[in-house]
Amino acid sequence: MKHVIVIALVCAGLTACATTGTGAGIGGGVASSAFDYAPARASRAADTRFGYRLAGDEWQGRMVFESVSGEARVDFTLDAAESETDRAELLISMPYLDGGVRRYDGVTDHGRAVFVQLQAGPCHNSDGDIDPYFVTVRVGDAQMNGCAMETAPIDRWANYLADYLPAIDVCLAEMAGEADHVSLAYTLTGGATAIRLVDHDGSSWECATRDDGSHVNSLRAINAADAILGEGDPIFVRAFMPDASDSCYVFESVREGNGDLIGALGYDVCDAGRDSDIG
Repeated sequence: MKHVIVIALVCAGLTACATTGTGAGIGGGVASSAFDYAPARASRAADTRFGYRLAGDEWQGRMVFESVSGEARVDFTLDAAESETDRAELLISMPYLDGGVRRYDGVTDHGRAVFVQLQAGPCHNSDGDIDPYFVTVRVGDAQMNGCAMETAPIDRWANYLADYLPAIDVCLAEMAGEADHVSLAYTLTGGATAIRLVDHDGSSWECATRDDGSHVNSLRAINAADAILGEGDPIFVRAFMPDASDSCYVFESVREGNGDLIGALGYDVCDAGRDSDIG
């Protein structure tokens, strides 16, 4: 089972696999779709390899994922003030996303234990921007805290979840409790925001907002012909952490800096597991 999850991670992170199957819904039988798609922000250059850039006060690091014989290898580099550069090959702590948090561990080339934890949430970095992850790095007895940004050949919409939350909330209110999850958020021509939602019956809707996401301009039903690249990769559930034991999703918690729960991001791993011949 460990190998299946690792391959699913490589699929979700390294190549953004396309899925068209129906998984168990969050609140019922809900179909999900994920597609490869172009970067969501032209101002942000996509990387050629999946990983994370890490940074805090007087330190910075990098995690780069490589697929080796069907398993994920994480190359870790850390540069801190007045310290030698640390390098390590990290393993993904299992079970994957236990408690909704990404964890990795290993040993540096200097023989020091390394632990990295990534918590999804709006982390204000030193440049005044919002990164999509809080990061904690422990190397030996030293602990560093900072922010992390995903790097990848694609730029997922969820990397800008904090920007889209006001529009998501007004659209969820417009759906009056009928929405099961958010499948995509993106910016329309002219600066308005579009939020795509799936209801408890599996039907899809697009909600367009105006006035900085504070008011709904329109709400319309959509179908497969309206699909947009990147839809469903990942999905977002507001304000609670679903029990994924009976679904095709692995969930990642999204929290404020003080630990308050914002919601959960869900990654469909069923098709990745089926495509593998490793049990």
